[in-house]
Parts: sequence; structure tokens; C-alpha cells
Amino acid sequence: MRLRALTETVYRDLRGKETTPRADAAHLDAAIEWLYRAQDATDSDGCAATYNLVLGWEPAYPETTGYIVPTLYDYAETVDEPVARQRAERMARWLLNVQLDSGAFPAGTMDGDPPEASVFNTGQILFGLGRAYQETGDDAFLNALRRASEWLADVQDGDGSWTEHTYNDTVHVYTARVGWAMAAASQLTGDDRVEAAARRNLEWASALQRENGTFRRCAFEPNKTPVLHTIAYTVRGLVEGGSVLNEPSFVESGRLAADQLRDQQAADGSLAGAYDAEWTGASFRCLTGSAQMAVIWYRLAELTGDHAYARAGQTAIQRLKRAQRFDGPGPVAGGLAGSRPVWGRYMWLRYPNWAPKFFADALLATIDDERSSATRTPDPTKPEQ
Repeated sequence: MRLRALTETVYRDLRGKETTPRADAAHLDAAIEWLYRAQDATDSDGCAATYNLVLGWEPAYPETTGYIVPTLYDYAETVDEPVARQRAERMARWLLNVQLDSGAFPAGTMDGDPPEASVFNTGQILFGLGRAYQETGDDAFLNALRRASEWLADVQDGDGSWTEHTYNDTVHVYTARVGWAMAAASQLTGDDRVEAAARRNLEWASALQRENGTFRRCAFEPNKTPVLHTIAYTVRGLVEGGSVLNEPSFVESGRLAADQLRDQQAADGSLAGAYDAEWTGASFRCLTGSAQMAVIWYRLAELTGDHAYARAGQTAIQRLKRAQRFDGPGPVAGGLAGSRPVWGRYMWLRYPNWAPKFFADALLATIDDERSSATRTPDPTKPEQ
């Protein structure tokens, strides 16, 4: 199966073959089914990090399992699917079992090595813990949320950044997504210190934005060109964190970058896989980042009332549909590769679980937008934006 998945995927991308788009619901169901298979591929209730076309399924990954939890709950609510709700809770309870004594969560996958605390991963898991608490009312999730968010505040630097417990031992502006997570957590725990730490982080991230909307320290490694995935992490952290904290300047910081990327979007909906400081794009596509940007544009349409953002999101989704396979072996069917072509430099030869997660989020945002549009009363005094 692994050899077939590898050869078919490489051949498909060499020939430029694409899927004929189907209804949104079909693509959404396929993405969720892939996440189910990724959960079943592990010896736990966590979600396998990726399907590696050379090595097969990787071990469970706490970080992305954490933010897959809300996606499954949203799907369960949207399509009335109890299985998704059950799986989400199983993932969340597994996260309780891997939390470290400090309150932090581990870096990397659960591959048997001694776990090391990670700021970014801990931040992403806050989303799952908070949603599981809201859905179940179980104080175990709230207590874990409180411990994790307090640890993040404890290890934060005075300027709002984190220099310890970071990927590649490097300061990253995309921890804005941690700032957002802490702001959201503080709404549930009532912890003013955590909220203040969230605000410091987003202030720090905003200060790293250049006049043209790009961000310093946005790549995984110093002095490298950031992939669209980390750019989108940063943008959404600012937009959503600013919304939670009622701080318009953070939202506008994220919006500036989102507007620049909307200008970069090709007519067919595609975006480059990486952008340098002058918005010069790379030749490959980062499918995860494209899905993230679709979610962000839909969110900006909701926040601003400008439906042009929703049109950008829908265009991005139509392009992503062509990259999602319905045929082929189970480990790839319904998923999205890290890059298109699959040998592109982001998640080379892998199908990461966060690609269908964000694609599902984008499709769910489309459904929400359509439902809102159906009930929205047009204002005859205003032209359509």
C-alpha cells in the first residue's frame, strides 16, 4: 500500500492531474474520514501526525490533536454526527494523559523519547481542552487548561515573546497563535495574568510587522523564507486574538497581511507556498496554508461585513478541492499533501493531519457563511461589497 501511495501521488503531481471538484459536503466528509483513519492508525486516541509516503503512519501528535478536537466538535454540530463528537472527546481525554507535571505539553510526536515541554504545542492544545470543557462540563479539562495556560505565562519573556521551549530554539512571531489561545483560555478560567500575557504577546507580534504587511521572525528557522503555513498562523493569531481581547489594532495588523495575500491570490485561487519579505512567492504550493487563509478570509468577512473576503476564501477552497484525492489507498484518500507537488519543501512527501483539519475548517466556514447569507436581510442603501 505504501509503495502504491508513493508512486501514484508522485505520478499524479508529475502529470498535473487534479480531482474534479464535488459538492462541499463530499469534500468535508472525506477530510473528516481521513482524520478518523489517522486516529485509528495510532495505538492511542491521539491523531497520527502524518502519513509519510516512505515510512508510513507516524506516531500520535499532541499539538495538532489538540486543535483537531474543535474541528470534530464543529463537524458533529454541523452535520449531526455523534461519532465525531465521541472521537473528539477521546482525543481530548488522551491529551489529559500526556500533560507534563509542569502543566506543559510535549514537543513532537509520542515516539517514546523523553518528552520536552513546548510553548507552541502547549498553546495549540489549549483549543482542544477549552472546547472539550465547554462540550462536556468536565472540570478535568478546565483544570488542565488552567495549568497549561499558567505555565505559558510563567515561561514568557518580559517583552511578550518566548525564548525557551521553542522549536529550533528560535523566537517565532507565529506564537501569535499561542497568544490567541491564551486569550481564549482566560475567558474560561478567569485568569487575568494569562490574559495580560496574551496581550503582551500580540503586542510584540504586531511590532514585528513590516509596513508592507510581512513579519519578521516568521520562519521555522532564522533567516529563512517563511512558508504560508506560519504566515497564516501569525495572521490568524492576531485577528482572532484581537477579537477576543477587543483590541482592533491586533485585528488590523492581521488584516493588513491578509489583504496582501488576497492581492497575491491567483485567479484560480492558488497561493504560493512561501513568501519572502517583499511578498515574492515560491514556486510550490503549501496546501495547509491555503486552507488556513480561506478560514481567515471567511472570518474577516464576518468581522468586517466585506463579502469580498468570503469570495477569496471560496476561490481558495475550489482550488484545494482539486488537490484532495477521493481515489487511491486509504492513507491518502481524503487527505491533503503538505505541498503540491508533493516533493515541495513543506512537509516533503507527507500527508500531515493538519492539512485536512484546516481544509475541513474552511469548508465548515463556507457552510456557516451560506447559512448566514440565507438569513441576512440586505440593506438596500448599501451596494454589495
